[in-house]
Amino acid sequence: MSFNKNLFTFPAELFYTKNHEWLLVDENVVTFGITEFATFKMGEILYVDLPDEGDRISVDSSYGTIESVKNIMDFIGPFSGTVLELNSRLVEDPSIINDDPYGEGWLFIAELESEKDLMSFLRHSDYKAFLG
Repeated sequence: MSFNKNLFTFPAELFYTKNHEWLLVDENVVTFGITEFATFKMGEILYVDLPDEGDRISVDSSYGTIESVKNIMDFIGPFSGTVLELNSRLVEDPSIINDDPYGEGWLFIAELESEKDLMSFLRHSDYKAFLG
């Protein structure tokens, strides 16, 4: 699939993973979602299975999925922490993620256990370079 990475948004204030997820970090609180590039690759998102509030996420452990017309993406923990809040609007209308991945399409908010986990994330310029 050919694409022009310059057509995608990479907000500078966010961290990114190589799995095409974004994180907005405010001290030890992380808002988590998938990137605009991920929505491009996946197509129309049909279903999201997220952890419950109070669930613990661990680095490299599976904790949910997102399903689209093209693909199923497993969420693998990019950090360790506890889920504080889910974006409940996504249950009824997961297409919000396609429409506004960096805004109303956020997935959940979690409390980060260790700031050391931030060291594995990419900044926007590094993520853009990672895409090729």
